Amino acid sequence: MDRQAQKILEDLRRNGRPVKNTLLVVQTDYSTNHRSTSVDTEGGSYPSWIEKIELPLYQNVRFIRVEAQYKTSSSAKMIGEVKIPISDFLGSYFPPFHLHFLSYRLRDRDGERNGIINLSIRVVEPHQQYLGGIAVGYPVSYGCKV
Repeated sequence: MDRQAQKILEDLRRNGRPVKNTLLVVQTDYSTNHRSTSVDTEGGSYPSWIEKIELPLYQNVRFIRVEAQYKTSSSAKMIGEVKIPISDFLGSYFPPFHLHFLSYRLRDRDGERNGIINLSIRVVEPHQQYLGGIAVGYPVSYGCKV
């Protein structure tokens, strides 16, 4: 069965104009802990992805930062970002493996509104493999699929 791509981002603009070649970068407080999507070349100001991003959550992580970027010939430039508090989807009030559907307003570097992001987040237990009695895997408290 084919899965339909979700409209993840809505109404993205750069200097009042629609954008092309959009991607998402997801990271935690630790700047080395990040993942990105492929570039959406056809969605324009309403890009979509079927991809799942799996990101390890280390202890003491306070938020996840999601940044929308557009690709130029030489680099990627930020369109807007949001910092999502971990408490929005991780806590004692939520059952394990609960799928959260969240929407946030993106802000550009000047703090101006620039689009909306719609995403789903599921917290999963870390994967561990046991080799000779030694646990090999992420040194995380939880993993997160975005």
